[in-house]
Amino acid sequence: MRVIIAPDKFKGSLTSFEVCEAIAAGARAAGGRMDILQFPMADGGDGFAAVMKYYLHTDTVACHVEDPLGRPVWASYELKDQVAIVEMASTSGLVLLQEHERNALRTSTYGTGLMIRDAISAGAKKIILGLGGSATNDAGTGILAALGFQFMDKDGHPLKACGGNLVYIDKIIPPDNLPDIQFDIACDVQNTLYGEQGAAYVYAPQKGALPEDVRLLDTGLRHFAGLLGKDIADIPGTGAAGGIAAGLMGFFDVRLNKGIEWVMATSGIREALSGADLVITGEGKIDKQTLYGKVVSEIAALADRHHIPAIAFCGITEVDDPRTLTLQAVFPITPTGMKPKEAMSQAGDLLKSAVVNYFK
Repeated sequence: MRVIIAPDKFKGSLTSFEVCEAIAAGARAAGGRMDILQFPMADGGDGFAAVMKYYLHTDTVACHVEDPLGRPVWASYELKDQVAIVEMASTSGLVLLQEHERNALRTSTYGTGLMIRDAISAGAKKIILGLGGSATNDAGTGILAALGFQFMDKDGHPLKACGGNLVYIDKIIPPDNLPDIQFDIACDVQNTLYGEQGAAYVYAPQKGALPEDVRLLDTGLRHFAGLLGKDIADIPGTGAAGGIAAGLMGFFDVRLNKGIEWVMATSGIREALSGADLVITGEGKIDKQTLYGKVVSEIAALADRHHIPAIAFCGITEVDDPRTLTLQAVFPITPTGMKPKEAMSQAGDLLKSAVVNYFK
């Protein structure tokens, strides 16, 4: 029996590498002859750079940057053959903030811009930018500021690049020498820049925005889009990570792709599916968002196209019918009555046991 294991991370408890190992350990413990192939997966969010490094054997470059609130931190990106892989969550992500620190009006992508600037200095001509897990809603103005852009109000005063200041920008001043760089953006959502399905209304509340903040941020995104001189606001994906793609599209060569598509193309999983009998995927929580470009739905669809049955393991699920994800079954591993924090601390053992039970 040939089994393909291709999960996302269980956020907050297991990396996709650890999920692969736990599933493989459970399959082996169950007995039986199996040919097991492991393919750790990611979308554009947390873990994207590590997974790409695994498949591309890149060099890791550390640099001194800032977190979403401007505090100094060390972070790293991947570099190979003048291509840099930058995971914005490592510098501008929610994981860097305590819950009470979340404030989409104040947070900035400036730290991500510093990392991109370092990569350009190291010789990068292309930036693969993974979006996901963002703490920001600044339309990428922080990144632009780190690359030499200035933002002025109507009185000619400089503005800090952050979500709350978008509405006050009157003039954008590019640097004298614009970096000659191409951006390939990996994102897992298709939201447009503003409106009811835009960056602010859909994602800013989880970044600490109150209802009145959301309205101000949405107004700011609309205003900023009008300054760019390009009709980009309705492009799917421009609302990802607080509008980063939109800001970059105003001045650079930018291409948008699903993060999982990047990883699948790099990993060789499509070729490995030949002769497979079962595909196992999974993530920490399977819910409605899983349907839209997430790892589980894309892996399940890939297996379905090859007429291979697919199942998923998860911490918890909110999907009643696995067939909506073209899965044969979904197995939540959290025992009834167990508190989420406890389940997350025991995720590896719980996952292995669930896999053993499936194969027995």
